[in-house]
Amino acid sequence: MARHSAFNAVECKAVCGAAMLPFRTSCKGPVNTSKVGSFEGAEDEKDIIDEAIYFYRANVLFRNYELQGKADRLIIYLTLFISACLARIEKCASPKEAEKVLQAYALETFAYPGQAGFPFSAFFEKAETTAETDEFKAYFKQLREECAQRVIKVGFTEQGVPNKFWVAFSKRKFMNTAL
Repeated sequence: MARHSAFNAVECKAVCGAAMLPFRTSCKGPVNTSKVGSFEGAEDEKDIIDEAIYFYRANVLFRNYELQGKADRLIIYLTLFISACLARIEKCASPKEAEKVLQAYALETFAYPGQAGFPFSAFFEKAETTAETDEFKAYFKQLREECAQRVIKVGFTEQGVPNKFWVAFSKRKFMNTAL
């Protein structure tokens, strides 16, 4: 059974059918951690990115995923993004090199719902306005940046070599899809 997000029950704004949940971040973007009361001074409190990383190794084994809420859309997108990050980490010799590679990857132009090349068009709704498209792009750009930074922490051991227990999962295709 696939792992679903605990944030499905949280009421929040949605863009293209995906929940726009707050998360801890040091990256610039629409999610401003200083304005998120639930994360002030709470480093140990989990957010959607922590949850996606925690569930990654279980979820990547599934070919089907039944959505149970808006937060699950973030989980499936982040699962696919984490797979792509781990594939890039596998080729890096050090965490510093991986940081550069993943930073560049996170900032690359990416497809959004309704556009050709978006991997989960069936799960996400097409944006109705250009403002909604811009909001989706900004939120997901910041989400990708922060996720890439956190994947480096689990993708490398303390000795600075790729963690074989994480990198081995990069070869798996989640829902037979790749970014």
